[in-house]
Amino acid sequence: MTVSWMPDWVTHPGTSFTLRSGAHEWRGERPADWDGIGAGLRAAHERLRELPVRHVVAAFDEVADRWAKRDFAPRRAVVRDASLVTGMSEETVDRALDAEVGNLRAESLLAALTRELGDPEVLDGFRGGTTAVGPGTTLAVFSGNVPGLPARSLVRALLVKSSLIAKVPAKEPHFTAAFLRTLHEVEPVLADAVVATYWDRDDEAALTAALAHADAVVVYGGDEACAAVRARVQPHQLYEEHAHKFSFGLVSAEYATRHGPAEVARRIAADCSDFDQHACLSPQVYLVQAAHARAVARHLADAMRRAAVDCPPGTVEAHDAIALQHRRLVAEWRSATSDTSEVWAPDGLEWTVLLDDSLLPLTGAGDRVARIVPVPDLAAAVDLVRPYARHLQNVGLGAVGEELRRVGRELAVLGASRICAPGAMTKPSMSWRHDGQPRIAGLVRWADVELHPELEAE
Repeated sequence: MTVSWMPDWVTHPGTSFTLRSGAHEWRGERPADWDGIGAGLRAAHERLRELPVRHVVAAFDEVADRWAKRDFAPRRAVVRDASLVTGMSEETVDRALDAEVGNLRAESLLAALTRELGDPEVLDGFRGGTTAVGPGTTLAVFSGNVPGLPARSLVRALLVKSSLIAKVPAKEPHFTAAFLRTLHEVEPVLADAVVATYWDRDDEAALTAALAHADAVVVYGGDEACAAVRARVQPHQLYEEHAHKFSFGLVSAEYATRHGPAEVARRIAADCSDFDQHACLSPQVYLVQAAHARAVARHLADAMRRAAVDCPPGTVEAHDAIALQHRRLVAEWRSATSDTSEVWAPDGLEWTVLLDDSLLPLTGAGDRVARIVPVPDLAAAVDLVRPYARHLQNVGLGAVGEELRRVGRELAVLGASRICAPGAMTKPSMSWRHDGQPRIAGLVRWADVELHPELEAE
């Protein structure tokens, strides 16, 4: 399967590359003539600027409608290949695509545009004396293995009428090119404004060449990878990054009483099972008020078992399997010496539930490990995660009434950019200000007309 996308105006793509995962490999093209690519993107940008924003939204809605169908042939190919690369089951990949594609419907996109810009049509021209202009070209460096993730930044760039250079993620390279092929069928002007390709992390020449043609830069990856790109961004370039993040859940006694431990456990199981817990939005731990922690954990073992039947987990790589088995052994040793610790797990590695009396050591999420830590109250829970505030992203907050508002505000001040109900942690809307910043408005610059009688009359 070809994992790069070159628009029709690219007559000489350049050099080929191969991505490998086990016995499987996928090929693509890397530009050789970056000056030619830059000129082509500038011309594509001029054509893109002529499209009304509502036409752009309608085009994405049509693409999303096609991709929403699980029997859509390009989707089936992406699901199959993504499963081979990521190790996730096909059902897990399908659910990831369901979530991402659902955010690209017209209603969702218009809601996001309206929330950030007020009037989406400021992208077409002056409205009430103001207009918004997107970058000429955006460079997006994608990372991670969550299928469909590039769709958000790709769509945001095209919504503000920016052409795009997209570096596809090595761990899930298939979606972007396949999505763009469908987009080309619906509206060629949009797809022709995107070059999707790949280069190795240490390929400084390719990164330098791509940066030379970018007015805005969007980067996904670990802290070091983001810092390496950030150091090369010039003052005139807009910059946005999505680096390492930490997410967790919190459940109050009143919330657990209102919904019952079995239902709370079902919601936690959903958060810990989606994407096999490999998304930044996935919880690394759930802090539950002590009176209900053990009951929730016991029900959680059944909920995780049912989730594994409903949506089978993927394969666990050898080094991850060793780490997971070590975590289980440590937890079992702790449970043997503590009345407040316990472990539930099948013979295989499909899921694990840990009831632990301490937050530390806090290791990375992944492979469906649901960790419950009892806390005396919500204030104590907030204090426990305070050392991780720099990387805090998403909180599944099980609280009610005034407690929800008060603790939600404390979490926002601490650094959380998204607060949702348990069970919804991996399902962000397009209107979420990703990592705390407006990601559509953040790509535009504004121009205002004032003290001009002609527009004042309007």
